[in-house]
Amino acid sequence: MRSVPILVRSVTVVPRAVAWGSDARQVLEHPGGPLRVLGGPGTGKTTLVAHTVADRVLRGVDPERVLVLTSSRRAAADLRDRIVERLVAHGVTPTVRELLVRTVHSYAFGVLRLQAQLQDLPPPRLLSGPDQDVVIRELLAGQRADGGRGWPPRLRPALGLPAFAAELRDLLMRAAERGFAPEDLIALGRAKGREEWVAAGRFFRTYEQVMLLRGSVGTAAPQATAPALDAAELVSAALLVLDTDAEVMRRESDRVRHLIVDDAQHLDPLQAALVTRLGAGAHELLLFGDPDQTVFSFRGADPGLLTTGGRPAIRLCIDHRMAPAVRAAVSRLASRLPGPRGALHGPVG
Repeated sequence: MRSVPILVRSVTVVPRAVAWGSDARQVLEHPGGPLRVLGGPGTGKTTLVAHTVADRVLRGVDPERVLVLTSSRRAAADLRDRIVERLVAHGVTPTVRELLVRTVHSYAFGVLRLQAQLQDLPPPRLLSGPDQDVVIRELLAGQRADGGRGWPPRLRPALGLPAFAAELRDLLMRAAERGFAPEDLIALGRAKGREEWVAAGRFFRTYEQVMLLRGSVGTAAPQATAPALDAAELVSAALLVLDTDAEVMRRESDRVRHLIVDDAQHLDPLQAALVTRLGAGAHELLLFGDPDQTVFSFRGADPGLLTTGGRPAIRLCIDHRMAPAVRAAVSRLASRLPGPRGALHGPVG
């Protein structure tokens, strides 16, 4: 049997001395409980996340008890490298069964996989964006062939357009991220007099039924699979498991004692609810982010976790990135904008 080559990326250790201000040191020395860490671009939020995780491990915290959530796989990989670099620089090489840094969707998938293992159920399946597009287009094609009777007359000519299918998918995703069932979308459409929302809600109901039928071969069959879940349904299902499955919740609460979230302004309401649910039983919950950088609101992002809830907050005000002239120009422009903001200044010396 031929061996399979494996690409091994070595970690280049470049120790970096960071002169943290008193605000950042409060994060590093945080004794536990919830804490919001706010800061604009260049204030070192992500670097501070890496240093905080490394600090916890160096102080004896089991790496298995630390979970870092971030917004994308690329961000997770970068942050993971920073943490490992920091630990290796101090002579520590952690070995963990679970990934130290994960996206919210990756963690949600892990929760569903744990429940499947405990209850001897088919493993969860993720429905990719392109696969979801195919399902939606097929359903729309069938409705178009039937005359599009479930849709307002003005929208019927658009049922075969790829752009309409893409916009419908976005609507269903945003609705699911806010915990809307098809009946909720239908009711909202009727209350607001939006017949297109009512039609989309009916389509949403058909879509859910089709996806459930695809996974209904019977859990005892060798070919049994769980219904495929899209990204929004994945988080919703994981949240439901934590709320209803006491054994899964107990295991996750025992395992995740330190929960740290980077770029928390990118979380949608369901993801924020998942973080809140898991963080309620953790020894430490740190939320890093900047509400002013909520640039993914079109994807459902909501900075509410950083701006509400009464959690104590620390604002990072030392800019480690911009030159003094650039920082002064940015500060002058920012001073004309509405809303509160912290003063931004360069490192001492």
